[in-house]
Amino acid sequence: MRCKEYVFLLSSGQLAEAPLGTRLAGAAHRLMCRHCRAFTANDRALSAVLAQHAERVQEGDAASGDAGEATSPPARPPEGG
Repeated sequence: MRCKEYVFLLSSGQLAEAPLGTRLAGAAHRLMCRHCRAFTANDRALSAVLAQHAERVQEGDAASGDAGEATSPPARPPEGG
């Protein structure tokens, strides 16, 4: 497996659901490639940060009673004035 394929499979979430042979090839590649080990660590850290952010957003929506309502962007002032 090459780095490009590993990164694609990991980023798209397909590596976890891939056949056993593909998962083993990915694991073997990760053992040999320091760049893909670093990418995997960064991907996991990013996933954790995004999960925490989503949890905070949901808590904020539930606390304010706005759960399920879409917020509209602020109005822009007229141009050229």
